Amino acid sequence: MSSEDLLVARRALELLLLPPAGPLWLALFGLWLRRRRQRAGLAIGIVGLAAALLLATPGMGQRLIAPLERAAGPALDEQALRSLMTGANAPRAIVILGGGLRADRSERPERYGPKARTTERLIHGAWVARITGLPVLVSGGVPPGDETSEAALMARMLEQRLGTRARWVEARSLDTAGNARESAALLLPEGRRRVLLVTHAVHMPRARAAFERAGFEPVPAPHGFSGTPLRSGRLEWLPSADGVAVNWLALHEHVGGLWYRLRGQ
Repeated sequence: MSSEDLLVARRALELLLLPPAGPLWLALFGLWLRRRRQRAGLAIGIVGLAAALLLATPGMGQRLIAPLERAAGPALDEQALRSLMTGANAPRAIVILGGGLRADRSERPERYGPKARTTERLIHGAWVARITGLPVLVSGGVPPGDETSEAALMARMLEQRLGTRARWVEARSLDTAGNARESAALLLPEGRRRVLLVTHAVHMPRARAAFERAGFEPVPAPHGFSGTPLRSGRLEWLPSADGVAVNWLALHEHVGGLWYRLRGQ
């Protein structure tokens, strides 16, 4: 099985097992079991439905994401970045990780473009580059079924929309571990071991661990925090599309981090 086939299979498992599908499968199993064991089936069905509702609320998602974001470390402001650059062991490059691409034949001027999460990373990475003056590497390969790489789209947006040039375009990787390996092939031979790593705070623990295993000394530059909102209220416990998305992302990172640790990636 090729690496692309493995990626598609892994993606299918994520969609089937993470919310909203995972808890609903549990509820359906409970309904099926009721024909043989009524009480056990009813209990399992109720648990599945309750989990589906709870994992569709922003409040639950924020609480699942919060420990990941705490592990990411604090966001760096301009003063912190300038202080890093004056030290004896200053970073020597910026690595911006891709977060997916979108495609639609009706889109203009280009059919392909970065997803919103990728765009957020690029905006933050361009700001970091302006403060530090460091060269930029963008990382992300060609997803199965697509025609262009995330990195190529990222480099284009950086240059055309954000006034920042990407010195390195790493277009071979298909996941976070691959981002680290392929970035190492480009940067480590030049002695650029200490790098500023730009990605969302929820993704940072897994990304940082992967880059450390690849031989880097990454300095986290997290952004996009969503587990510590400025305010909360009763509405955060009502199911919503945003709630489903934030819970899926949180569990994706929890499970992904465990998978990487088990595989030593």
